[in-house]
Amino acid sequence: MISRFKRALAAVGTVAMLVAPVASQAAVTGAFSAGDLIKGSMDTVYYFAPNGKRYVFPNAKTYFSWYTNFDGVKTISDGALSTVPLGGNVTYRPGRKMLKITTDPRTYVVDQGGILRHVATEQLAETLYGIAWKSNVEDLPDPFFINYRIGTPIQTANDYQPANVMTLTTTISQDKQFDETAVTVSIGSAGNGYVPATITVKKGTTVTFTNRDNAVHNVTGSFGNSGDIAVNASYSKRFDTVGSYDYRDSIYPVMNGTINVVN
Repeated sequence: MISRFKRALAAVGTVAMLVAPVASQAAVTGAFSAGDLIKGSMDTVYYFAPNGKRYVFPNAKTYFSWYTNFDGVKTISDGALSTVPLGGNVTYRPGRKMLKITTDPRTYVVDQGGILRHVATEQLAETLYGIAWKSNVEDLPDPFFINYRIGTPIQTANDYQPANVMTLTTTISQDKQFDETAVTVSIGSAGNGYVPATITVKKGTTVTFTNRDNAVHNVTGSFGNSGDIAVNASYSKRFDTVGSYDYRDSIYPVMNGTINVVN
């Protein structure tokens, strides 16, 4: 299925985002956490980041540099998905592949943070990726080039070791250098509620509730009361004790959520 999908996507050419062959009958959930893959009723897949935003996979090759399949994708309601703002695009996993821009003859390695570093010679490329290094080079369409930055060139093998780079960058959150001790929950309309409605965080994490609705909301739970949260305003709470914390919106009692704190 993945092979057919890749061929179909290549035939389309440049696309704005990855559309994955995920089962449309997947159960809808309100429970997901930073680092999860999410989608709505359509099959566009996003990475849900600690900052409460969703990041787009611009094409299949970018997605498969991070994942081998779509088994972990969680389906959420379209209303919940619309409550989560777009944050930008995902870039290739550092160390996995070499890239060449379609209108640029130079070959680059990918470093953490979407940094492209020019490999000066074919001999150096072979040292880094082996005799079959050319099979590790993928073309990056020009429209996706703006997702990257140009860094210092690679002059020797000591400047860049693919295996070490991959070991240090196992998640998209690490690649984008997000603060994983700070997590954001979006507050939507009464119909969409808190997004995610249930989230799991590590002890010591600060959870920020940001009101993305056009009405005033609040967060009321055993851990405290936010008071009124105006449109586009936020309320933050640090969770230092392991446990499960329920909360609600006293203005709209239909809205409720849970924060699970783990070691």
